[in-house]
Amino acid sequence: MKTQVLLAGSMMLFGAAAYAQEVETPKVEVGLNYSYSRIYPGGGLTGYNANGGYGYAEYNVNKVLGLVADLGASSTGNINGVSVNNTTFEYLFGPRFNWRHSRFTPYVQTLFGGMRFTNGINPVTGYPGIGTSQNNFAAAFGGGLDVAVNNHLALKPFQVDYLITQVSPGSGIPNNLVNGLRYSAGVVFRFGSK
Repeated sequence: MKTQVLLAGSMMLFGAAAYAQEVETPKVEVGLNYSYSRIYPGGGLTGYNANGGYGYAEYNVNKVLGLVADLGASSTGNINGVSVNNTTFEYLFGPRFNWRHSRFTPYVQTLFGGMRFTNGINPVTGYPGIGTSQNNFAAAFGGGLDVAVNNHLALKPFQVDYLITQVSPGSGIPNNLVNGLRYSAGVVFRFGSK
């Protein structure tokens, strides 16, 4: 009898502990992030830094899979002392895979879409004020971590993405590919539950 009572008590205790660790999955998450990017155009052109921000919306299909729409912009004023006034607008979409554990949600994502690139200096002629604009294919592969404050708010201490953009042959980029690394951090607002 004592063994049965101990066994039943242990099962109740472990069941309560398992229930307490169950994570509520939000239906929709909306994030606002600051971003810092290091861009490597290649072909002998020097890398440069860009600062900006972006927002995203994630619809969670279930506890693991989310569908993300990521919209953001960044700008660069000077590259090696030359005023270029480059701006980019990214529009990326794709799946995110979440591992929800109590307060912490690490994730990885693969996003595809495009980038609108505008620069204040024409890379072919080198003259400022005769800039070019173009839409290019873009993709981002990376991941990050969300830390829940409560059921409706989380902090994102980091997200790191490898960015790749395929630019047109007339852009002045010798290999037609621009590589970059984007670090971002921000806040996440959570709505509903699954």
